[in-house]
Amino acid sequence: MESIYRRLFGLTCAVLLGSAACGGSPAAPSSTSGAAILGLVSGATSGLTVSIDGTSLSAAVDGSGQFTFAGVPSGDVRMRFTGGGVNAAALLLSDVRPDEYIEIRVNVSSETATLVSEVRTGKVQLCHRTDSGVYHPIEVSVNAEPAHRAHGDGKVGERVPGSETKVFGRDCQPAGVGVNIEKLTNGQDADVPPGPSIPVGAPVTWTYVVTNNGNAALSNIVVTDNRSGVIVTCPQTSLSVNTSMTCTATGVAVLGQYSNIGTVVAMSTSGQVTDADPSHYLGVSTEAPTQKVALCHKTGPVGYIPIEVSVDAEPAHRAHGDGMIGEVVRDDATKMFGPGCTLVPR
Repeated sequence: MESIYRRLFGLTCAVLLGSAACGGSPAAPSSTSGAAILGLVSGATSGLTVSIDGTSLSAAVDGSGQFTFAGVPSGDVRMRFTGGGVNAAALLLSDVRPDEYIEIRVNVSSETATLVSEVRTGKVQLCHRTDSGVYHPIEVSVNAEPAHRAHGDGKVGERVPGSETKVFGRDCQPAGVGVNIEKLTNGQDADVPPGPSIPVGAPVTWTYVVTNNGNAALSNIVVTDNRSGVIVTCPQTSLSVNTSMTCTATGVAVLGQYSNIGTVVAMSTSGQVTDADPSHYLGVSTEAPTQKVALCHKTGPVGYIPIEVSVDAEPAHRAHGDGMIGEVVRDDATKMFGPGCTLVPR
């Protein structure tokens, strides 16, 4: 790391300050674990100290405005500039990676620290696609990663570009990882409505058949239903390749069209996989339907409109003066009920 560090710092100094101001590169940090940050400060630099929140790391800004860090932990790094009348809000460097080399230029005032420029170098591991379509592991610089990804490269555990069913395995070979769920209602695979007709109040049993249809073992399998109160139980939480298990849930049929969706989520060495499947049933009433009759209903001295009433209510309506089409009007024997309950001559 020392030779790389010296080369990077010398480049930063020469570019930002001019070679005459550098006076030789500083000694490389003793720690080689974590990222290295090489900084150049402009603005208020006298008596300035830089610290990294959440760590014991701190560095003084020298007379040329330079400071260095090594062993910086990965993740989001917040750098704080204090001293010499300065108490600046923390400066954020996002997603710092282990063994990454970051060159920054910062402008500092009494209350603010502004990132002027940032250059990152370091290495990432990718699965590299050759011209023949074969993948093999390589290490490339952070700066080169976008170009490699545009070429079709990716990281272990990510989906292979151009394939929705394969991910990069640990050896960078595309591996199919998958899970399938089939949901049944009272034994029927009712993906579309209406599904089986079930009397209201009768028991309903949903079964969820989960299958490992990939080429890698699955673990941490969880099956859920989108309907509140439907609790799914499974006999196990892992499946080897080409094996299945049946999970179950129960309920009571309600009136009308009903639908719910079963979802499975599982983990493999290449990441998370999931699948979902709907099912339906039609809840039907066990009560006998009420019979109805069509009547011409009296609304005033001479007006009638067509209505439907239950057979039980028919006598009361007839006493009111209602009647059926084709019958003689009770209050006018010279007329009868015609189409649409109009009154026509007999």
